[in-house]
Amino acid sequence: MVTKDVILTITLMLGAGLAAELVAELVRVPPMLLLLAVGAALGPSALGAIDVPLDSMGAQLILTLGVSFILFHGGLQLSLKVLNRVVVGLLLLVIPGVVITAVITGGVAAVVFGVPLATGLLIGAALSPTDPAILIPLFERLHLRPKIAQTIIAESALNDPTGAVLALAFAGVVLSGSASLTTPMVNFITDLGISTALGIVFGVVLSAVVSSRRTGIWRESAAIVVVAVVSGSFFSIDSAGGSGYLGAFLAGLILGNMHLLGLGMHSQHEYEVRAFVATTARTMVMLVFITLGANLPWRTMADHFWPSLAVLAALLFVARPVTVLACLLADRRGDWSREELVFLAWTRETGVVPAALAGIIVSMHVPHSELVVTTVALAIILTLGLQSTTKRWLARRLRLLEPAVRLDPPVPLSPGPTAPSEAASG
Repeated sequence: MVTKDVILTITLMLGAGLAAELVAELVRVPPMLLLLAVGAALGPSALGAIDVPLDSMGAQLILTLGVSFILFHGGLQLSLKVLNRVVVGLLLLVIPGVVITAVITGGVAAVVFGVPLATGLLIGAALSPTDPAILIPLFERLHLRPKIAQTIIAESALNDPTGAVLALAFAGVVLSGSASLTTPMVNFITDLGISTALGIVFGVVLSAVVSSRRTGIWRESAAIVVVAVVSGSFFSIDSAGGSGYLGAFLAGLILGNMHLLGLGMHSQHEYEVRAFVATTARTMVMLVFITLGANLPWRTMADHFWPSLAVLAALLFVARPVTVLACLLADRRGDWSREELVFLAWTRETGVVPAALAGIIVSMHVPHSELVVTTVALAIILTLGLQSTTKRWLARRLRLLEPAVRLDPPVPLSPGPTAPSEAASG
């Protein structure tokens, strides 16, 4: 592909993405559905305007660094003070909850597709994360109770990297042909340990070098430092055997709560960082979904439609309710009501990270990878079309809406006005 072709492809993808977002806002449907449709329309199976194979360098950059930026943005938006209220249930949802979801869904997948259990568990693990890119804007419009909204948003951000680690661990087992399921679980725990440790280190270093303290040697170039840290941390953590996804999320979470480290940023620098990260994440969401849409395997989707639908039925109506009940009933501190549990059980939107994982698994040439792509693609369409469009109705029926309540704003990176102009005016 020559330079002009690359520029044309990027232009078409971004232009189509902006148009899809505009139409989605007008007709009030999740933009990811239209982005997926736009990708399918522009891809080789239809107009042939773009050709971005999942194993190409461009697609891999989108599905690795692009998703890392999305997760960094998710971490940046969360408040540790708010998460402390539901920390027990949240931790259960994002670690054992992901495993429960993968095991139940993967077991069904192995049976209905007639594949080895490891392959079925790979499919279940790829489907286990939920999507913050969908849920954050959705709940901002719903005015849901803050406790529920914050829990779901935090879960969706945290279970992305844990789901990615688990899926890639199972991908390794399928590639190696090992019959042991002990190996992926050991790898899962090891990867989480490496990713958490290095992610925290990168987050602390990032917070220090962009802060208003003496250590903030790059405070004037905070947005550039974020790019360097996200890309550098992904490479470093991935090379060390961990998940660059989890590292990127933790770095964002620590930066967003840097006041707990006794650090702060000038308000102008904080605004620039948040605006840059939000715009980058939004752009990457467009590129991920359009890339996936352009690579939808229509033939295999038709061939495996009914087994895939059975897997998704198990995911929505068995795995998710069991996960919610198993994790949150044990959280006595959370004091979860029946209505809250019902709403949480119906919140299972599939989006960016499963889409990216499907692409990565294809690029790794994992056997039966087309089944992962098929089930993920159908999951995105089904969960967005069925669950996202019924959220308001269900929340109203369960009396969980609070019209005057808005989601807690992100915690400022600085405890007070510290911009040079503000300091001068003081």
